[in-house]
Amino acid sequence: MLYRKMWRDIKNNLSQFITIFLMIMIGIMAYSGIESYMDGMTNTAKKFYKENNLQDVNVLGLMTKDDLNQIKEMNHVKDAELKLSLTATTNKNKTLLLNVIETNNISKFYIMDGEEFQKNSSGVWLDNFYAEENNIKVGDTILVKYESMKLQEEVKGLINVPDHLYDVRDSSELYPDRKEFGFAYISSSEIPESYIKNMISKEKNIEEELIDQIIPNFNYKDYIPWNSIMVDIDQKKNRDGVKNKIEDEIKNAKAIINIEDTSSYVTYQGEIDEGKTYVGVFSGIFLFIAMLSVITTMSRLIRKERVQIGTLKALGFTNRRILFHYIGYGLWISLLATIIGLILGYFVIGKIFINLEMSFFEIPNGKPSMNNTSYFVSLIAILMVCFITYKTGKSILKENPAETLRTKIPKVNGKTLNITKKKIFKKLHFESIWNIRDILRNKMRTFMGVAGVVGCCMLIVCALGMLDSMNFFVKLQFETLYHFDYKLNLKENLNTEELKELYDKYGKNTSKSLGIEIKNKKGIRESNNIFVTDASNYVRFVNRKNEIIPKPKDNGVYITYKLAEKEGYKIGDKITWHIYGEDKYYESKIIGFNKDPQNQNITMTRNYLESLKIDYIPDSLYTNKNLENKKEIKNVETIQNIDNLKEGMEEMLSMMKTMLVLIIGIAILLGTIIIYNLGVLSYAEKEYQFATLKVLGFEDKQIKNIFTKQNNWIAIISIIIGLPLGYYLTDWLFKTAIEEHYDFGASITVRTYIIAAIGTFIVSYIVSKVLSRKIKNIDMVTSLKGNE
Repeated sequence: MLYRKMWRDIKNNLSQFITIFLMIMIGIMAYSGIESYMDGMTNTAKKFYKENNLQDVNVLGLMTKDDLNQIKEMNHVKDAELKLSLTATTNKNKTLLLNVIETNNISKFYIMDGEEFQKNSSGVWLDNFYAEENNIKVGDTILVKYESMKLQEEVKGLINVPDHLYDVRDSSELYPDRKEFGFAYISSSEIPESYIKNMISKEKNIEEELIDQIIPNFNYKDYIPWNSIMVDIDQKKNRDGVKNKIEDEIKNAKAIINIEDTSSYVTYQGEIDEGKTYVGVFSGIFLFIAMLSVITTMSRLIRKERVQIGTLKALGFTNRRILFHYIGYGLWISLLATIIGLILGYFVIGKIFINLEMSFFEIPNGKPSMNNTSYFVSLIAILMVCFITYKTGKSILKENPAETLRTKIPKVNGKTLNITKKKIFKKLHFESIWNIRDILRNKMRTFMGVAGVVGCCMLIVCALGMLDSMNFFVKLQFETLYHFDYKLNLKENLNTEELKELYDKYGKNTSKSLGIEIKNKKGIRESNNIFVTDASNYVRFVNRKNEIIPKPKDNGVYITYKLAEKEGYKIGDKITWHIYGEDKYYESKIIGFNKDPQNQNITMTRNYLESLKIDYIPDSLYTNKNLENKKEIKNVETIQNIDNLKEGMEEMLSMMKTMLVLIIGIAILLGTIIIYNLGVLSYAEKEYQFATLKVLGFEDKQIKNIFTKQNNWIAIISIIIGLPLGYYLTDWLFKTAIEEHYDFGASITVRTYIIAAIGTFIVSYIVSKVLSRKIKNIDMVTSLKGNE
């Protein structure tokens, strides 16, 4: 009998049970979907790194085979491999990061198409993303050019590589341009002997034809200028020991970099760390708002069953059986909602988000992964619904059957309601006074209504505000800080004549980046870089208010605000540093701070660098000359158009927009359901009062205005609270969730606030209007008799 009663009650209160179902489902879907996408990224990377043997350390410098053998013999070193990385060009002057290797046991290729790498094999193994963008297939032939070396190579395989998840040409690019830039691998046997002889000829100032005579038993492969060694260490705990030994014994080692400090690894891990914060914020807020409304609705539904509970007690049903009967209402609805929410979270949100990420990072077989946390949260949601049902039912069951068979008269605090009889309230219209009294009488319902709408308004502001902030960041970076049209990335070690030739054509506005190691206040050494500027107004600097600051002075260094905050630096402090590959330490006075949105580093002028007796050989030149038709410039590795750099960033924003549109859609849907649900509850609780007003002669239109006005008040109050909270949430996310290399906060436009405010109010107003139609159908006799 109770089973049939449960289904009959669900049918009679179908709209409210549907809203309960939807709120739980959406909350669990949002939480589990974002959680599964983040866990999917983590697990995909762990599997890829392990199966393809990502190196632990990169040793940088002009390395030899003797260095390789010496490293291999060290304790705790499992394996080591030589690598030469060059910035080459290819067909149509696109750029390739060309890697020359002898073996492929470390950072092994994941073959998307084609054949495995073999020592001494011919051909090229090409970046899969680059190949897709340029419609290159296995079997095609591509041209690879570097200085005097020109190779026509057959594409033997399309690959992903664990230390190339994210590649950009340089730090000025924020988004990989797959069409113009990619990576490639060839065997050392493909390096032409003529190229090596030409290199030796320049270095030793001897004729190429005489090299075989001057150097006994000349083997050109012994002179390949390897610039790194990848080292695989047996256990992570032994890494520092191995690094120290390499630093002490390998003189050619200029820098020893942990894989976790490389751009590819840092960027991917940073995306995961950001996502973990989003899980706790976006999905947490979704779930909190949903559960808040569900708990309110379930308690109201059970209280509505007060007379039926009294009837069941009078018929002899035990309290235990009645409690389990009503707990079943929440149990089955929440159980079904969580199951469907988990499924939709995994297959909809999880798959959409991770597919977007996999289009950004070069990692195969990315898929969402549902962990135990999502199941635990789902269980907690079910238990919370059951618990609130239990508590509400138990409070009613404490009363005797005679009391429960009568509708409970609400407690009214006369002193609280008397406020409507004083001062300014006396001049208000009847509907305003009536609504104020109703709000004061039902504080919890009002609070729940405000909390639900505030949360949804806040999420909409946050999602749209993140887009606004990223757009502002692009404008700041590419219009305010970068004040040039083209950036020329120069080849290494150019002589005075070669530089003069470039200066005469394109100006003398240059810069140089130095890889350094800082010894912080605690004596810990940390990797960083120095930006040395001689670029005049072509590269500018801003303060925390994003205002352009004067040209840097020549008597010290500037550090970024975020780096200063992290390390506790103040103006006047000394900072100790040395250039990678050199033992000499320098101590520089901090004379100012600057804000860099994407790189937390040190800045100094050319004059200050040279005052330290360090040679200034620029690696970048900035110009506003029109180079649109220039595909290649002598002694320049790459030509970067500021518009292309900006477009790359906007491509990344388009991916972000897809994610945020989905979040906004969920926020609007959840907000609509919550507003509708609270409206239904509000209407149900007022039905008796509305019937009384109709008996007293009030017209339906007047009663509708009373109902709509209160909901409008709640919406307006919620919007006023939700808009600033949305700003603070966005600002907090940018300052805590994004990678430590970035520094930008919320910058939300007025348009976003207007859209969020108007959108939230319109949804609330429409729901109120729809529900107010029920007023004309109120049966006055039934409503009034039901409360006798």
